[in-house]
Amino acid sequence: MTDSHPTTPVAVNTTVSANVYVVDDDEGVRNSLAALLLAGGHAPRTFASGPEFLARADLAHPGCVLLDLRMDGMSGLQVFDALRERNAVLKTVFLSAHGELASAVTAVKQGAVDWLEKPCDEQTLLAAVLRAANLSLEDAQRAQRRNTLRERWNTLSPRQQEVARLLATGISSKEVARALAQRDPERPIDPRTVDTHRSAIFLKLDIRSSHELGMLVEDLGLAENTLRTL
Repeated sequence: MTDSHPTTPVAVNTTVSANVYVVDDDEGVRNSLAALLLAGGHAPRTFASGPEFLARADLAHPGCVLLDLRMDGMSGLQVFDALRERNAVLKTVFLSAHGELASAVTAVKQGAVDWLEKPCDEQTLLAAVLRAANLSLEDAQRAQRRNTLRERWNTLSPRQQEVARLLATGISSKEVARALAQRDPERPIDPRTVDTHRSAIFLKLDIRSSHELGMLVEDLGLAENTLRTL
């Protein structure tokens, strides 16, 4: 399942700006990076340690964190792991010293956006921050869209959800009625009732076609072939 084909338009806040954080136990590096970021139009917040950052940063708001790979106490990798455990929407760009390539590459494979070797080139740094911030914003918007779709789905009755999953496969009302009757012979349903459910489903989900319904059900992980039972 991918997000490359959105189901139905869902309003998202495109005016939200991404936060930018610098986490490094070297004061000189923090100040230098902060100056570069300020010159690039960002308003960074700096932290001298991982625990301080995790305690004070807004992990639920889109943004980028420039994270030193090797710090005294809690390492950059440990901070990165903590961000993933907390499902933070922030995207990470690691800062590494010479000789830390293997660890940096491992971090990227685990989901970090990029890694930069100190000292950082200004343009490379700003490009990495912009990319990470944009990815974070996109992820946040996708999550917001999914939450909205899930809320709409939850307004359907259990029977409507059952009908919706079948309609999402592209079959006709007559075929939906037949499938439901086979599953539960004691609760037969005729095609006209399926059509009534279809109208209510489309209204509640704010969609206009079975194609949109199919994409919505797939995006929410509710497709027939992903479920053992309805």
